Amino acid sequence: MHELGLCDAMLKMMDQILEKEDSAACRVRRVVLEIGELSGVVPHFMEESWKAVTDRTHYADALLEISTVPGYADCLDCGAHLRPAQSGFKCPECGGGKLKPVSGIDMTVRSIEVWDEE
Repeated sequence: MHELGLCDAMLKMMDQILEKEDSAACRVRRVVLEIGELSGVVPHFMEESWKAVTDRTHYADALLEISTVPGYADCLDCGAHLRPAQSGFKCPECGGGKLKPVSGIDMTVRSIEVWDEE
């Protein structure tokens, strides 16, 4: 389950961002995360990992909001543009399995919402 490592890396990244922005007195309220359908990251596991990694930290009250981004691929056999997850990872046009992912392969921290504790 690599989601645990991803959450840990997100916390380190947020620490660096808050330090760089001189926001050490701020607390993270919400993190908005976009997960691509073809990224290999499972949203449910990400949510569970977030709870585990933030437990008893200054991020414990931060909400993790996840949205899924559709994944698209091009068929290398016929050139069709498709959503592999909806077609069983086969081209619905020609039945080919040689697919090149073109979107929905990333995980992106879209925003980090903070509030000032002072």
